[in-house]
Amino acid sequence: MNDFIRLIKDRRSVREYTDRPIEKRILEEIVDAGRLAPSARNIQPWKFLMVTEKGKLSEIAKQVEWGHFIKDSTACVVICGEKGVKRRVEDCCLAAENMILAAKSLGVGSCYVAALQKDVEGVRNLLNVPENLEIVCFLSLGYFEKNPEPHDKKELEDVIHWESF
Repeated sequence: MNDFIRLIKDRRSVREYTDRPIEKRILEEIVDAGRLAPSARNIQPWKFLMVTEKGKLSEIAKQVEWGHFIKDSTACVVICGEKGVKRRVEDCCLAAENMILAAKSLGVGSCYVAALQKDVEGVRNLLNVPENLEIVCFLSLGYFEKNPEPHDKKELEDVIHWESF
C-alpha cells in the first residue's frame, strides 16, 4: 500500500482539539490544496474563508447543526460556491476533500460539516458572505492529542459492482 492510500485509510474526523495554534503558512497550504481540486469544466466556483477568531468560531458553532465542536477548533474553513454554477456543491466538496487530506498530511486534524445552518442569514452576516456565494460546507481544523477511533465502514465488496448491478 502506498503512502497516499495509507493517508486516506488513517484519516479520521477530529472533533477534539488542543489550543496549539496553526501557523498561517500551514493554513494557506491546506487551502491551496483545495484550490487545486478538479471542478466541472474547470470553473473553480469556490471561495474559501478562513476563520480563526475565537468569537466567530463560537458563533459558527452555535449556528451550524452538528458543528458544536467548531468552537474548540483553531480554525474553520468556510467553503462557498458561486450561486448559479450548476455543479458548485460537488466541486466545493472535491476541494474540501483535498483540504482534509492535506491537513492530515501536515498533522492537522479536520472535520467536514455540511452547511446545515440554523440561522443562514445570521451566519452570512457574521462572516460578510457576499450575496453571489452560497455556504456549501465547513471544515474545522486543529491539532489533536489522540486520533479518534475509526467508524465502521462498509466493506469493499458491499459497495463495488462490476459491469452491471
